[in-house]
Amino acid sequence: MTNKVNKVLAGCFLGISLAFVSSIAMAATVPGKIAGTDVNLRKNPTTSASIISKLTNSDVTVIDKSNGWYKVSYNQKTGWVSDDYLKLISANGTINANGVNFRTGPGTSTKKITTLNKNTGVVILDTANGWNKVKIGTKIGYVASNFVANSPVQTASVKAAAVKSATTTSASAIALKTADKVSRSVNTAALAAADAAVEEAPSINEQIISYAKQFNGVRYLYGGNTPQTGFDCSGFIGYVFKKFGINLNRSAEAMYSNGIKVSKSQLEAGDILFFDASSRKASGRIDHAGIYIGGDSFIHASSSNGAVRIQKLSEYRGTYIGAKRVIK
Repeated sequence: MTNKVNKVLAGCFLGISLAFVSSIAMAATVPGKIAGTDVNLRKNPTTSASIISKLTNSDVTVIDKSNGWYKVSYNQKTGWVSDDYLKLISANGTINANGVNFRTGPGTSTKKITTLNKNTGVVILDTANGWNKVKIGTKIGYVASNFVANSPVQTASVKAAAVKSATTTSASAIALKTADKVSRSVNTAALAAADAAVEEAPSINEQIISYAKQFNGVRYLYGGNTPQTGFDCSGFIGYVFKKFGINLNRSAEAMYSNGIKVSKSQLEAGDILFFDASSRKASGRIDHAGIYIGGDSFIHASSSNGAVRIQKLSEYRGTYIGAKRVIK
């Protein structure tokens, strides 16, 4: 009888181990849902690329992101969809190695918040250029996607595997109880350790600035409001803030009625700056705007430079009119 119990237990845990190992063989993906009808799935991340298929409110698997486009898998087809038509769905995951850097942004040059150990539980929020945006407890940061795996060790899945392997014998009760205890201890300890070690996540201001900088170099287009077509000044600002649930008036002049006024001496990153860029002489009618990024610098879609660019506020030739704060 003892030998039978041992064999059942061994088989149960072997199955669980194999399932776990297979889950970390590939980098983590994120579920997503197409928001719209007849949305183009393209061969490459550009509107000029050939159309592979058209998707309507479809469930897809998100693999990567690049310049406003998501690489997705659908019905054994892989292609690119504009992020304007895709809603991400968070997914559970685990860190699959020890000593993994948890950073404030998607890149090795960004600040390291802390180091994560294997089996740390995470919630995968987004994926882009080989990095996963993840949440641990209440903290948010970035981890290289090859160190994040889908399908974490979960009590429910461990219970299911144990029950299936051991059926209704007395050994199944032993295996289930042991597996449940192991699962709870791994997840609880990992999450508690990570939550205690991780510093505060980037503020909404920092996230907005980081997102805005991704479009540095995108061409200027009068009336443009997407990175695919190009931006004008207010189109750029509106596009950036909309990503964070902040809707602004369309023109620079109308945008000045959004938010609260702040003095130049009290500027904070994320404040919107307004100018009379045409007169170059005295304060007049608002016809240009940009986003203050701190350090006497702002980012804006510049018609004279033909692209989104970062520039020193003190060196800008347009007449400064004022600033508004729309981040609550």
